[in-house]
Amino acid sequence: MNPKVSSGRRRAILALLAITVLIVVMDLTIINVALNPIQQSLDATNAELQWSLDSYLITFAAFLFTGGVCADRFGRKKTLVVGLAIFGISSVLGAYAGSITELILWRSVMGVGAAVVPTVTLAIIMNVFPPMERPKAIAAWASAAGVAFAVGPVLGGVLLEQFWWGSIFLINAPLIVVAIALMVWLVPESKNPAPAKFDPAGVVLSVAAVGLLVYGVVTGGEDNDWLSADTLGAIVGGVMLIALLVVIEARMAAPSLDVSLLRNSRFSAGSGVIALCFFALIGAIFITQFYYQAVLGFSPMEAGLLMLPMGVGSMVMSARSPKLVMRFGPRAVVAAGSAVMALSFLITSQLTADTPIWLLAVAQLILGLGWGCIMAPATASLMSVVPPVKAGAGQAVSQTIRQVAGALGVAVIGSILGVVYRSGMEESANALPEALREEAAGSIGGTLRAIDAAKLGDQAPALIDKAVDTYLSGMQVTMLVAVGVTLLSAALAIRWLPKTAPKPPMPPAPKPAAEAADTPGARA
Repeated sequence: MNPKVSSGRRRAILALLAITVLIVVMDLTIINVALNPIQQSLDATNAELQWSLDSYLITFAAFLFTGGVCADRFGRKKTLVVGLAIFGISSVLGAYAGSITELILWRSVMGVGAAVVPTVTLAIIMNVFPPMERPKAIAAWASAAGVAFAVGPVLGGVLLEQFWWGSIFLINAPLIVVAIALMVWLVPESKNPAPAKFDPAGVVLSVAAVGLLVYGVVTGGEDNDWLSADTLGAIVGGVMLIALLVVIEARMAAPSLDVSLLRNSRFSAGSGVIALCFFALIGAIFITQFYYQAVLGFSPMEAGLLMLPMGVGSMVMSARSPKLVMRFGPRAVVAAGSAVMALSFLITSQLTADTPIWLLAVAQLILGLGWGCIMAPATASLMSVVPPVKAGAGQAVSQTIRQVAGALGVAVIGSILGVVYRSGMEESANALPEALREEAAGSIGGTLRAIDAAKLGDQAPALIDKAVDTYLSGMQVTMLVAVGVTLLSAALAIRWLPKTAPKPPMPPAPKPAAEAADTPGARA
């Protein structure tokens, strides 16, 4: 802990760090309400839309531990400022992308800048706050991420009502400028006295491994051909590179990605619980936004407002999670949160084209209540076994696992939906001109565009009804997958998370005056 930081300044720093996290996480969710406008404006396929989400998550995950190393070596504040600057500049360039390929490229660069934020902000919290205050500080930090899941879509919907889709990225620029200015003024600099070495091989391997794996899953879902050389080769290659990355990092004396932390069951269980729930959460948000806009016909702002109950639920439970953990223990709180998320996904699996709006809001509220019970307790549990000087490295490992899980959530759940939708629509798409059939069978957005282009007249309503029914069938399957994943998370929590709240590490006892006076520093 930095003894020079007053309690008032600590609170101001925590608020600033929470807002910084909110901006970065918000960019993960704000794009969801713009997927339909982006698809229409840039003529993107469903797979390309998945890449616009996953490119951010992949580079985010790949550069997390590099950001942690830079922070430990050059200073946490300096690294955070540079990362935010990269994020802000690439946001502006992404806002004016002229093609889906350009957007995917700038989203990748945004992920590089954003990668430093979760690792470095938590390391700063560990340095600034005394042990007794850390659980509440971590809870506030985690609640910011939960709020961002709702703020992003709402803000995106408001912007899309008035401006073009690029405004959802352009809004980052002024927020980042203010955040950097306050960062320079408020946050004290800190470093790890024994920083890890740079690991360029680890960065290259992590980008290649996750990229290949996600590419294989997305390609398989788009073409429904899982045994092709492209699909199977990419998946197998990605898994092999991940294994190679773990082996190389495990053998390094001072690894950037300290996989040895995973040998501690409390650390690995906390990371695993967050990863599984994040997998289900990110994939489900991707699916439900198309349901709101393409099936129910809501505007982007209305679709964004429907996610507001999730943010409220997450914020409420994140704020209360420290007290719940003290009373019931991390195991019970996290397992209950996972089960509540599973209930929300089960409700969502039963939604139809006529579901009343209040039930949609209830499902989102339940989802937020569950997620709010997971992030803060699981993070506090896994970080309780990490020494403060290795806070950046510990958070980097956990966040890397989480972001990879998020990328795979979009890829896997999106691909399952793609397979179900293509299987159900291929025969019906034959009613369209041959040039439009492939696009129509790929996604509900493609079907609706093809129907408009073909000017089917009286045949259009029947084909639209078929598209809606097929999408709902696919959504049901994907939500049941999400139910299974979150129940697995609950089982993991019950088996390996601690039953009682971990005690904060005790500060070292002060030396006796005579002993202190006899130290070399005192004599000097």
